[in-house]
Amino acid sequence: MALPLFVNSKNKYLAGAVVYASGYALYALTNRHPIFAPHLLPMSFIDQTVPFVPATVLVYISEYFFFVFVYFGLRDQDNLSRYLYAFFVLQVASALIFLGFPTIYPRGLYPIPNDLPGWLRGIWVWLRTVDRPTNCFPSLHVSSVFISALAFRSGDQKKLSWVFLVWASLIALSTLTTKQHYVADILSGAALALIFHYWFQLKQSYRALPHAELATG
Repeated sequence: MALPLFVNSKNKYLAGAVVYASGYALYALTNRHPIFAPHLLPMSFIDQTVPFVPATVLVYISEYFFFVFVYFGLRDQDNLSRYLYAFFVLQVASALIFLGFPTIYPRGLYPIPNDLPGWLRGIWVWLRTVDRPTNCFPSLHVSSVFISALAFRSGDQKKLSWVFLVWASLIALSTLTTKQHYVADILSGAALALIFHYWFQLKQSYRALPHAELATG
């Protein structure tokens, strides 16, 4: 089935806001209201070896700015349509995994240090208040930034993709140093990003909307 390329100059920012907000709502719902009791995953050698580095929370939360730069950076409207389809389906698929296979990270092993500067400790308190240690596997933090960075590989912005891929990689690493995720979460999140990027950018068929629909869209 061919999907409509629905993004145009009039609805570009509304479409992005709706998709991003929907993704956040799905995550928040499953994060705070799991159906089954979340369970711990085995701690790998890497999980146990990588230290807790509180300052890297700044890299971790840079994800929120990352999406703004991505959306303003993607110029091709058809590519934006394909990206939003991939991003939204990724959120839905992840939410289904969170519901059926809920996981939790032992954040209690890594308390917030008391000697942090006040502003940095405040960020940590905020993060651990709004984001519970559930919804670990797969890491939506990782999959969302990688599928966004990969969107630049389609079209004429391939060089710019490397900037976002490096940034996304740093964010992925920060999920370990902030003790938010297991290594397995990162690998599974990256795999999901590749799968959905491949499908919606290279395999899925699309159709252009008639001019009348675009004008009123």
